[in-house]
Amino acid sequence: PGSAPGLQARTVIQQCSHAKVKIKPALDGTDAQWAEIQQGLVVYVCFFHGATEDVTHDMGELLLHTLFRKNAGHSVSLLDLPGSILFVPQDSLLGKTAPNRRMQYIGGCELWWGAQLFSNLVSVCRELMSGSAKCTSAGVKVEHGLYGQKQEISLTSVEPLTVLLEF
Repeated sequence: PGSAPGLQARTVIQQCSHAKVKIKPALDGTDAQWAEIQQGLVVYVCFFHGATEDVTHDMGELLLHTLFRKNAGHSVSLLDLPGSILFVPQDSLLGKTAPNRRMQYIGGCELWWGAQLFSNLVSVCRELMSGSAKCTSAGVKVEHGLYGQKQEISLTSVEPLTVLLEF
């Protein structure tokens, strides 16, 4: 997909019954702020050097329309469930082992471009979700962590399901 050659993005998707990522730490007596979802998917995402905006549309379509989740014995898409989605930027998905048994994290796109692509992906999914009356009436949402920052995450899953998807 898209006009760039080769791999543009890598995602790890986990089914959850509840998940949250800290977007603002507790400071001076204020509570920490979290981006939080109930039933749905947590999607860890990284973009490779050469990724184009087109890949964010392909990713959004696939994530919301693929039959991931089992519901009453059959698979349904996030739009059909309906369920929420929590995006967590995760550049460590670039990792490969080096000869010295260390991990190397090379091949990612520039920080500013990765942030733009991440923002586009969130927007694409929000747009697709807002076009679904079922999602709107169920109050499901698209939430996200902060690109380029270390983040605390909490995830609960009754039935673990983890999938690697590359674009």
